Amino acid sequence: MNEGEGNLPESSVVNVSQVFTVDKRLLTESIGRLSQEKIKLIIQGIKLVIEPQELE
Repeated sequence: MNEGEGNLPESSVVNVSQVFTVDKRLLTESIGRLSQEKIKLIIQGIKLVIEPQELE
């Protein structure tokens, strides 16, 4: 993701292979917001990691 996107201070990546849970009580304030398109791309990446793939 590019600097400024979602209010990021610098370029960043989403590592869909290392998904973990966070207690909502630890999230005290919102610092940014991603576009629906970016969220869809992240979800697609997570699905590639967790859904079984057919072998050819």
